[in-house]
Amino acid sequence: MGKPRKPRSDAKMYQLPKAVLDEVNECIMIYNMSYSDIIAWLAGQGYKISRSSLSRYAFKVVESAQRIADDLEKTKHIIDVIGRNPDLDTTQAASAILKSGLLQKISSAEEEFNDMPIEKAGRLFVQLVKADADRKRTDYITKRKAELALDQMEADLLAQVRQYPDLTSQLKDVLNQARTRIVSSELE
Repeated sequence: MGKPRKPRSDAKMYQLPKAVLDEVNECIMIYNMSYSDIIAWLAGQGYKISRSSLSRYAFKVVESAQRIADDLEKTKHIIDVIGRNPDLDTTQAASAILKSGLLQKISSAEEEFNDMPIEKAGRLFVQLVKADADRKRTDYITKRKAELALDQMEADLLAQVRQYPDLTSQLKDVLNQARTRIVSSELE
């Protein structure tokens, strides 16, 4: 059995009923009420909460709201970029977003991350690495299939024009240029 967890510094706030906690959130976020007013309102409801507990809770609520607003703004920006660039590889963009979000979560949630079992953190990391490897494998397979299709097309065309040596040479040049363009565009 593990060591007992230290109670959260704002644990009293989380013992409040959900409806009361929702009201407190509104008082903090919408009405911008002072801590004294909120504590007085809670006392009138029969709940005794210290100023420091409310302060720590309010800081987390405001920080969480700011993080959500920032994430929404980033998401809107990414959607705009994808909309303006239809050729953009959305799987790569989505993977980058997930990696960024996970790194942000790790860096900003020390307490939660410290409580996360190492196995779960490892699984998350492995999933990201696997997604990146899958994307690379898909890119390789697509490139290989394009090369095979070009080889077959070249063989078919050359079989048709073998009796015309000048045309055969020109056709090989055109096919090599096409191959170079296709392969180099897939690598980008």
